[in-house]
Amino acid sequence: MQQWGSFVNNPVAESSSFDNSKGFLLKQRGRHNHQATMSNEDKQKIQEVDALLSEAMDALTFEERQYQQEILHGVGEDIAEEATFINRELNDLDEHLRRIKHGSMYEVAEKLDAMYVQARDFRLMFLRANRYDAKASANHMLRFFETKQDLFGTDKLAKDITIDDLDEDDRVALRMGSFQMAGRDTSNRQIAVHIPGVGQFKNLQNELRVRFYTTMQALESEQTQLNGIVYILYSVGDFKDGSNELGFMEHIRFALSVPQYNAAIHICFDDPSPCTIIKGGLAVLDARLRARVRVHFGSHVESFHSLSTYGIPKEMLPFTPSYELNMDHHSNWVESSLHSGNKKIDTAPEPDAVTETTPHDVLYRGGIKSSNRGNNHLRSLVAEWSQTYNSGTNDTKRCVVYEIADEIHRVGGRFLSKANGDSPWEAVPMDEVRLKITQMFRNYRRRAKGTRRKKSPPHHGLEDSIFER
Repeated sequence: MQQWGSFVNNPVAESSSFDNSKGFLLKQRGRHNHQATMSNEDKQKIQEVDALLSEAMDALTFEERQYQQEILHGVGEDIAEEATFINRELNDLDEHLRRIKHGSMYEVAEKLDAMYVQARDFRLMFLRANRYDAKASANHMLRFFETKQDLFGTDKLAKDITIDDLDEDDRVALRMGSFQMAGRDTSNRQIAVHIPGVGQFKNLQNELRVRFYTTMQALESEQTQLNGIVYILYSVGDFKDGSNELGFMEHIRFALSVPQYNAAIHICFDDPSPCTIIKGGLAVLDARLRARVRVHFGSHVESFHSLSTYGIPKEMLPFTPSYELNMDHHSNWVESSLHSGNKKIDTAPEPDAVTETTPHDVLYRGGIKSSNRGNNHLRSLVAEWSQTYNSGTNDTKRCVVYEIADEIHRVGGRFLSKANGDSPWEAVPMDEVRLKITQMFRNYRRRAKGTRRKKSPPHHGLEDSIFER
């Protein structure tokens, strides 16, 4: 089996190599500083989690691997729904449901209210969640109604769940905020945050009912259906799960039953003891979804920094600068929901500007060359990979670009820009990052040949073509 390297993020990278026979990158990453004091048993636990993520990548074709990486980073997922195609998929979905519905909770719901379960907008949620795979969507609908019946009973199967369907214990759990919708990432995807160490709900059923209500409210947004949800399980410091991961598998099954597209899953923890249950959860995910999982092992500072490299700004998460829980956005939404009935979830305010840069960041200052360590690191990576890039196919070039971006991220760097000296620093979207890196290769090649760049419109040519599908 081909070794894919570490998918448990850490701030240090030791080396990189390229396997020309397979056409993909082998990444040998340094381990987190905490591991210096770990027992061999704990190190083995983390390595086993890493192996599961590596195996998922190895199970995919080269094209599938690249596609899942692009989704993880929020690149290239603009979806335009063509009416004829959607109608055909809806017809296929209906045919698949006819074949498999017998004896299911879906069939019970259909008998209660056929118009509800056959509604175009309702079914379209499942098609979007499965990227228009009608067969997968049909199976998904059956899981959805099984979960809904288990949580709310048969009489609620053919009705939307509202705030009035939550009992007092559910509402206590709702106010606690252990599961909440935060803001959106830099690719405009809804962020869902699960913080298991927050409060004590009466039982697991209360938490799952709250999660169902909250998720379905978020999915009222067509944008969220199309772009998907970025899920963060945050179990660091005081937010550790005090129940020994009770209900972890139930939450995994829940996430696979509601009609959400799981764009990315991030698991943050600072204690290796949950690794066994994390392995169990990863094992039930198919290879494509597992390829979009990242595990971040470290402190608050390190976890937030790792998340920021995937386009998840700290300012979009429900935490204060001192890493305490900030319930303002969630509490306002809860109280609004309780007083005015159902309400679509508003995203958090726009993220504040990046207040501090680090030596590892790659900085763009309105065309001014930066000597920051991160910029120098990026230049050295372009020089190191130039021969492979210049002689490779478009697939190879694309892979090299992502490897370089990941290398910057793995050492704790970000890609930041400001228009002028008075402007705030802002995160550069991943699609712009890849164009900047491809342009650096072109400039490096010209300098090596002693030629000068001709004037041409921006973003034309190789930068775009190697990322076309």
